[in-house]
Amino acid sequence: MHLPYSCSCCSPAPGLTRRRLLLGAAGAGALLAGCAATGGGVAPAGNSYVLRGGHVISMDPAIGDIAGADVLVQGGRIAAIGTRLAVGDAQVVDARGMIVMPGFVETHWHMWNSLLKNMLRPGVEYFGLKAGLIEYHQPLDYYRANRLAIVEAINAGFTTVNNFAHNTRTPAHVDAELQALAETGIRARYSYGYIDPMPAEQTMPLADLRRVKAQWFGTGSPFGDRVDLGVALRGDQGSTREVFRQELAVARELGLPKVMHIGQSRRFRVNVAELVRLGFIDQQTLLVHGMAATPEDRAAMASLGLSLSVSPQSELRLAGDGDYREQLLQMLAAKINVCFSIDATSLGTVSPFDAMNTTWSLGIPWTQTPSKKLPRVDFDQCLQMATINGARALSLQDRIGSLSPGKQADIVLVRTTDLNMSPLGEPRSAVVRSAAPANVDTVIVGGRFLKRGGRLIGVDPAQVMADAEDSLRAIRQRAGGAWAPKA
Repeated sequence: MHLPYSCSCCSPAPGLTRRRLLLGAAGAGALLAGCAATGGGVAPAGNSYVLRGGHVISMDPAIGDIAGADVLVQGGRIAAIGTRLAVGDAQVVDARGMIVMPGFVETHWHMWNSLLKNMLRPGVEYFGLKAGLIEYHQPLDYYRANRLAIVEAINAGFTTVNNFAHNTRTPAHVDAELQALAETGIRARYSYGYIDPMPAEQTMPLADLRRVKAQWFGTGSPFGDRVDLGVALRGDQGSTREVFRQELAVARELGLPKVMHIGQSRRFRVNVAELVRLGFIDQQTLLVHGMAATPEDRAAMASLGLSLSVSPQSELRLAGDGDYREQLLQMLAAKINVCFSIDATSLGTVSPFDAMNTTWSLGIPWTQTPSKKLPRVDFDQCLQMATINGARALSLQDRIGSLSPGKQADIVLVRTTDLNMSPLGEPRSAVVRSAAPANVDTVIVGGRFLKRGGRLIGVDPAQVMADAEDSLRAIRQRAGGAWAPKA
């Protein structure tokens, strides 16, 4: 299946061509002079450099936080962390006045509908918007939507994302999403899902799932070890038990991790305790939302060491009779690994800082509620949810999520010299309470610079936005009626 665009920036998957990204390395600063540019950012010549003199928030208990520290990167991995490291002829990146920390990890995002992020209006909420425009997306629109989402994610400091692809309309639509991941250099999981909507008695496109695994993740994969494949299951929210059983069997046969919604309200609650007992939910399943979870559900999740992905802004908008604050406190008390996600950009901002700030602000016990005696959420917990907890949820904790020697160099530098960050005071407080995507100076994935000096590298943001505008206009024109664009 050939897509209507091509690229020579990375090795093509069999039978596919790719679009060349517009490189934007010019102006990235003297640091990157002489670096090799690719569709996935740039790597300094010699592939060895040191981030010098920043305030390190490592998220590794054995290392802790270190003021005026150096982080040595060699071969795309963290080689050493300390003060006044001897680094030989490694290039020096001045990190003074910056917080140096692990890249943020996102764990549940329906990227295909990212063109719709500013389309909500009075009388049209998320589900109505999605239903109204879902069928008018063509493969090129998927490519542009995913590219927009990923570029915005990198700009905000996310180094890893999980695309919960819950509208796999055709193989061409799927390939378009995967192409965007191949070109942009971010670390990711592509969780292949179903067609939205799909009859409960019909299985997801399992034959195409097998094709994707062989074509995109087999020999000659364009991703290397940067992107892996998962499965997004409907479970009891959208399929019969027999269909659920069939889809789960294929996921297990292929050795793929699973992700599944378990409800934002009582109406859509999934009985997690029962599914754990029946073996439908196992340790390789990431659960999402859970705003109507019962004590029995939480106990079942804790017994398997499961992770819960929450989308703070989405939970507050859509939960109805669910309670984000209450579930958050109860999940943490049950020692469940809670991590952050975006859900959809029409429901939440592409900002790990907003997720942390909202959670910290809401994470307090209220009188006359079941959680009234539980401890408050602190800055450290918010930072864990945004970094190492997300890595654990994706089974990547041995590779990312903290600044630890031997791990991949997925690193973010946050400026502390900007107006909204001054005076600095406590760095952890500043990241959770004051920081914003505009403060993200540098983003590194696997040692490669995807953003430096506040500027994206390897992509032209203006072109990404122009393409997104074109696709949204075309989608609205195809839909017509009340959706048609205004003159």
